[in-house]
Amino acid sequence: MNNSTELLNSQWNERINKFLVGSASLDELGAEANELIENIKGYVQRESIFYQSHLVESMGGASDCQSLNNVPYTTKEDLRKVGVEVCSMSFDKVAVYYETTGTTGAPTPCPRAAIDIETSGAYVQHAMEKIYQDTFGTTNAMTAIMGPSELYAFGDTYGEVCRKLSIPYVRLWPESPRVGLDKASELIRTLQVKVLICSPAVALALARLYLSMGFSPRESMVQQILVLGELCSEEMLRSISFIWNANCTHGLYGSQEAHAIGTGCPNGHLHLSETNYVAEIIPVDGLPKECGELCLTMLVPGAKPLIRYRTGDLATILPAASCGCGHPSRVLKVLGRVADIIELGQRILPPIAIESTILGSMEGILNYHIELRASDAGKDWANISLVMSGNHYDYDSIKNQIQNDLGIDINLSIVDELDPQTETGAYVSWKHARIRDLRGKVNG
Repeated sequence: MNNSTELLNSQWNERINKFLVGSASLDELGAEANELIENIKGYVQRESIFYQSHLVESMGGASDCQSLNNVPYTTKEDLRKVGVEVCSMSFDKVAVYYETTGTTGAPTPCPRAAIDIETSGAYVQHAMEKIYQDTFGTTNAMTAIMGPSELYAFGDTYGEVCRKLSIPYVRLWPESPRVGLDKASELIRTLQVKVLICSPAVALALARLYLSMGFSPRESMVQQILVLGELCSEEMLRSISFIWNANCTHGLYGSQEAHAIGTGCPNGHLHLSETNYVAEIIPVDGLPKECGELCLTMLVPGAKPLIRYRTGDLATILPAASCGCGHPSRVLKVLGRVADIIELGQRILPPIAIESTILGSMEGILNYHIELRASDAGKDWANISLVMSGNHYDYDSIKNQIQNDLGIDINLSIVDELDPQTETGAYVSWKHARIRDLRGKVNG
């Protein structure tokens, strides 16, 4: 690393630290935004083959931010199409290479420079220290990092933060043929793991496995769960917390392409990594104006900054004061993917509204699946299957509450397990995993 690179990294780290400790305000960051946007636009036009032509030849939508007004969007399809040409740094100069898992299309390259790792990791470290101190009063708590694969930044991000905070940890890959869920569950008990960092699907799958073995996850040593990687409503956080008898909050919200966009807090909210992005909300037809597709401009001059990147995720941004945890960043609420929006009973519903309805009907729901149907008269109804963590529940109460909240008739089934697509498909898409839409097809 040369002197100019070290200076740049130092300047960015100082900027982030000043914001996180309260020495710089959101208004001050906003005043710097246009200059930083112009800097990053110039950087990618010099260094990225894709942006050299894309920013000149294309025209995007209006923006409240002057330097982004009419600047073209970058889409997931763009990234799949151009591959390495979007990168702004030679692979010989990056710190590490990752790529997307390819669950929603062809994998795309996601190299990270040292400055990417440090600026993104600073927010993760700040969040983890707060959560561990809140739960344990110390960072000395054995932690299981459970990511999808070694080509995913998840493990390295949390491993590095654990090292910096002196958090003991073990990396477990529940989808790996060498580890798998059985071995992971064994090590969690043997090592007396106190913190799980995983997707909601993995937290629930582990709970189901333990229950099938006659062991209650509530009796484990796990006291804190940090979830990430898929849609997770407040009701899902509460459900996982109940099933494990542990605190459960968001770890981070991010992606291979855009890094750690938001990080969790003890209050169960996500907070935007304000210094690293300019966030826009693009309206979506049928939804309230404050809710729309999250669009990000990455300000850090690293290996692959993206300009007006359409994440494909629905979100809304609320004032920092709406949380109360003391974090200086605004609250980011992620509502699911744009592609997963459901029209149901003449209403347009974001994915999180449906998940909240299902999981809010009863504590301890381990999994759920919805099959949408339409009557001969065109009226929507649904078959809903639930996997429960216990045998004590009021069937009629659950059914009536879900029917009333969704505004459609339902048939409710309590089952022991669901099909593999539902068990694992949330990595691909909430709708792919949870919804089978048979409306318009012949009902059997």
